[in-house]
Amino acid sequence: MIRWSVLTAAAMVGVGGAVVTATTIPPKPPAAPPAPVEVKATIIGQKIGFFNMAKLMKNYDRAKTGVARLNDRKMRMTANLIGMRAMYLDAQKASTNNGILLTPDQLKELAKEQDVRMNSMVKLARQIEDMDRDINKLLNDQATIVITELYDEIRMAVTELAREEGLSAMLTYPDASTPEEMESPMVKELKLKPPAAQPFFLEASVDFTDELLQRLNTRYAAKGEK
Repeated sequence: MIRWSVLTAAAMVGVGGAVVTATTIPPKPPAAPPAPVEVKATIIGQKIGFFNMAKLMKNYDRAKTGVARLNDRKMRMTANLIGMRAMYLDAQKASTNNGILLTPDQLKELAKEQDVRMNSMVKLARQIEDMDRDINKLLNDQATIVITELYDEIRMAVTELAREEGLSAMLTYPDASTPEEMESPMVKELKLKPPAAQPFFLEASVDFTDELLQRLNTRYAAKGEK
């Protein structure tokens, strides 16, 4: 109660002071109107183009060959790894006696063999982990190179096409590339939760996917593949 009384009194003093001040100080002259804010005019009629990135990557020859090269390299590099994993599984199977009853001497001999086998299995497991890690690193490095090349090529072609067509922007969208894909539940789910602005209806006259495909496949058709 004491604190409330003090706060109430302080509030009343403040109000009283405000009243006194308002009655003793002459009113201020009216403030000048704010300066007009400059508003830039919106340019109407800008032309925007679109292209289907999923269709482009699926049909761009350089992209297809790049993925094929990566898959071939992965198969070659993982051949030894698959063999080592098979050896590891065989060693695991050999470490059991299949439920056969053994004599004490046989058990001792089996224990020695299992110790040797276990040491070999541990070394083999480490070799498999190291090889798997090295393969993934090499493949990731190679994929980075391929992705960078594809991005630079597509960006150059998009820029040239946009300037030729007088476009102020060229937007990309992910969508089905065939009538069968249009019925895919995965594609429908993708369109219901698009990662960026995505048109549900697209006028064919502003879709430049086919022109970009023709330009890219013509330009880079003769480019040597490594």
